[in-house]
Amino acid sequence: MKVGFVGLPGSGKTTLFNVVTDREIDPSNMGRAEARLAVVKVPDERVTRVAEIYGSQDLTQPEVTFVDLMALHRGEEHTQRDDSLTRIAGDADAFALVVQCFGELDHRGEPLQPAEDLEALLLEMTITDLGVVQRRLKRIAQEKKAEKDTINIERDLLERVEAHLSEGRLVRDMTLHEEDERLLRGFNLLTAKPLLVVLNVSEEDLRAQTCTGACSMAERAGLPWIPVAAGLESELAELDAETRREFLREFDLEEPARRRLIRACYDVLDVITFFTANENQARGWTISAGATAHEAAGKVHSDMYEGFIRAEVIPFEKLDELGSIAACKQAGCVRLEGKDYLVQDGDILNIRFNR
Repeated sequence: MKVGFVGLPGSGKTTLFNVVTDREIDPSNMGRAEARLAVVKVPDERVTRVAEIYGSQDLTQPEVTFVDLMALHRGEEHTQRDDSLTRIAGDADAFALVVQCFGELDHRGEPLQPAEDLEALLLEMTITDLGVVQRRLKRIAQEKKAEKDTINIERDLLERVEAHLSEGRLVRDMTLHEEDERLLRGFNLLTAKPLLVVLNVSEEDLRAQTCTGACSMAERAGLPWIPVAAGLESELAELDAETRREFLREFDLEEPARRRLIRACYDVLDVITFFTANENQARGWTISAGATAHEAAGKVHSDMYEGFIRAEVIPFEKLDELGSIAACKQAGCVRLEGKDYLVQDGDILNIRFNR
């Protein structure tokens, strides 16, 4: 799972990236042109409990990759646009749109307007997608292959997408058939991905009361939003664990932003966690909600996918409650499921397969 951080200059997205990935603040990284990437272990206490019950010697938490992308600029601030953002960030599964909601002035010295900044971000992503689509349509015309059915289908779809984007709308809001989605997948269109709005607020406005315009705009666009005080969280990260907990209580925060943001990314991507375990290792795996046991097996190993027979399933809640595999079997909580079984969040899977 990969999430790209996108924002205008001064939005604080690099500070947020450092907080979420537990990186130290390096002033030389502020405003740089290249992207930074970090793989983060997702804190999930269930993995520790599974390892304890199975007597696993090692444990591996689920992982999420975050990418701190170059700042986007409003169209009037640059004259040449290419598909560099698509090349760098196109393989992201989702984007977190970081909006400045702290201070009175933006990076240009103008009055802060979070709603306008969010609108500008969405517009820049829309224009980037429009450029990708139009370049492909131009190549189709130059190749003179309009008589072929596959090209006709692609051309007709892209013309629909072009018209949609030209109206300033997001590809994710289009009504698309499965075949349409398959054809578009290779273009890595930014606005086709799940989007999460991160309102970077001040420590005096942890509930985002001063940026209701941006909240309303996100809601009208059907985008979830979450307030985070990246500056405050950066300071808290430098404290020892006990002092940090005291400050979190003082600010009426139940947990650090790192956990809240990761959970929000899980929600926007509609993913769940399942587990595998034996005496050697307990491990958490991330998979799309609605995935089958067969697909989960492939996530673990291609041999399990190809030779899949059955999946032995134990719900985490029952394992945690009863405390042992034997007790779960005795209580009838261990089930054998076929390849079409829909994996549930917290399932412990033991895949039976032909080697």
